[in-house]
Amino acid sequence: MSLISWISSIINTVWPLLKDLWVDWGIHFLVTVSLACEICLTILGIRRKYMTSKFARFITWAAYLLLSFIVKIALGKLTVVRIDDPKDPSYDVELEGLLAPLLLMQLGYPNGITAYAWEDNLLALRQILNIGAAVVIAVRILIRCWDGSSPVSPLYIPLFIAGFIKAALWVWALKSVYDENSIVNAEYHPKVATKEVRESSGQLELFPGDKKFDSAKDILKAYFRFDCLKPHLVNWPYHPVFVERDWMSIDIYSANRAFTVNEIELNFMFDALYTKAPILYTKRGIIGCSVGFFCLVTALCRFAVIFKSAFLIDMYITYTFALLIAFTCLELYQITTLAFSNWAVVGMGKSLRMPLFSRIFSRLLPFLADRCMRNKRWSRSMGQLNLIKECLSTQERRKPVRVVLQWFGKWKAVRAGLDWFCKWEIFSWLLSHSHQPMPSCLRALVLGKMVKLEEKRKYLPFNERGKWTLEIYGVQENRALSSSIEAKFAKSIITWHIATDILQSLEIEKSDACEGSKFLSEYMMYLLTVHPDILFRPTANITLEYAHHTLTRFLRYRDSKEAISMLSSADGDVPLIVEPSDATRIHRGWHVLLEVQELVVNLRRMDNKWELISSIWVEILCYAAFDCHVYRHAYLLRRGGELFTHVWLLLRHKTDNFPYENPDSCLQLPEIALLGRRFF
Repeated sequence: MSLISWISSIINTVWPLLKDLWVDWGIHFLVTVSLACEICLTILGIRRKYMTSKFARFITWAAYLLLSFIVKIALGKLTVVRIDDPKDPSYDVELEGLLAPLLLMQLGYPNGITAYAWEDNLLALRQILNIGAAVVIAVRILIRCWDGSSPVSPLYIPLFIAGFIKAALWVWALKSVYDENSIVNAEYHPKVATKEVRESSGQLELFPGDKKFDSAKDILKAYFRFDCLKPHLVNWPYHPVFVERDWMSIDIYSANRAFTVNEIELNFMFDALYTKAPILYTKRGIIGCSVGFFCLVTALCRFAVIFKSAFLIDMYITYTFALLIAFTCLELYQITTLAFSNWAVVGMGKSLRMPLFSRIFSRLLPFLADRCMRNKRWSRSMGQLNLIKECLSTQERRKPVRVVLQWFGKWKAVRAGLDWFCKWEIFSWLLSHSHQPMPSCLRALVLGKMVKLEEKRKYLPFNERGKWTLEIYGVQENRALSSSIEAKFAKSIITWHIATDILQSLEIEKSDACEGSKFLSEYMMYLLTVHPDILFRPTANITLEYAHHTLTRFLRYRDSKEAISMLSSADGDVPLIVEPSDATRIHRGWHVLLEVQELVVNLRRMDNKWELISSIWVEILCYAAFDCHVYRHAYLLRRGGELFTHVWLLLRHKTDNFPYENPDSCLQLPEIALLGRRFF
């Protein structure tokens, strides 16, 4: 018998069995797969804010897209369930009818991942139509499977209520973000009664002076600042004087505590964009969530009573009962996580005014706040990429992956395929960057330098990338330093990165400013290489490829010590590596090695060079973060977070975006006095 005949006989034997299995258990298989997707989203969705794993991101992305697709297929299959006697459906048909409201519940997505990306919030109106159609289909399925004489059919009602509430909460969460974006403009302010202004005192004043309430105060302060700035909304009217009041300011905080408040504030932004948390902690949200869970538990208990003696006899009954338990446990897990979140601390904080709850919440609040403070809020790591190490031939031989890429690169088809994604050299770099834990000294360094730069900025847009630092240290007349920061942004980053690496290798005793400068230098190179779109540099890949080619040829016949000695000495003869005819128009006249040598020589003469270098890197980081659109920062939030976004938020709090004059006098107006106190 030939191989083809053997395969054909197996297919002819197995295919009818698979068809019968699909007819009997196809719907149950689809529901199981959709439940698996929902479990993945429940576990991974809320953890996106600190996960950097590409595999975890892929699983989350695939589960988010597949869930609604599979649910719709399952609902379509339920509409054509065979019913021999419409007036008296069999019990297995009634059990399949129970799956329709459960599928409707899955269309509501888990609480921790309302939207996968920023763009999903703009599709609320479309999702209303999709959910409406799904509700109609589910009602049609329940009517077809209804048997008035059976004890199973009444279970349709609580399950349908639970499914409808879950789907409605999802659409509401999407719509709330869309509505805020649609009405926000320079003339919008919430209308609040003057009486409410007089009665509304700072919530932080309600806390005792005991240190055990410090965590709760920090969470509430982060919420106040978030609600006042609304960083996820582009044109929200805001002036820094709104957060300069004692109960809003973090200026007197230590670096670690200020960064912690900033982290919590970014968590509120993440929740507002990607989860249901902002609506679940409203009165309607709490009522809806409670009613839905109560209906689900009621259906589960009633089902257990009806089939208490048939769980292990009939497979359909066993499967349906297991499914109800899984859905109930999943909802219980989500409700439990809601009770231990920053939003719960905010809710308890506003309830301290109520005599009925003040004593209970004053005891629970410190415990809950301390537990929330221990939660991981972002990856707390920084991408690092060192250009010189990438160009050293010794480093090239130590990377087996790079050798394989270079070998396959000899084939035009493979090289063309890689070029479809990006430049050949840049693609190989994507495998070379690493993530390192953010050193604690870097927080103090960044905040300290930002305070000095704010004295120069004075609430204006951050539109300088080194000029203010040169003025602070009185070296603005130095031609080498001035020309290095006036160059194109990508060229300036590369030049300062190479110079910082050379100077750091020559340093014997490395200070915090030295170590911080190296971290920021390699971090900016990482952003320029891996996320050039975030820096809005369309020619970054071309510039990087040119610099990489130049450095590689320079280091080909020199070891690192010889190369560093040549680039750090004024007498070093730096050769012209790339002929003028080989340079593109973008790099015509740019001799990167000569500029690096001139910069290093000038910096070595300074006694406070590392204070200046670290300030330059902080200013470059601030310039790039401020220039980046909020959409890109929202993108980074769901990919583990970045220091880049933390700096952006700190800058937003110190930037005047208020459309009227005399913001200090506006603090007396009810609309402005309560700006940032919607729930207080």
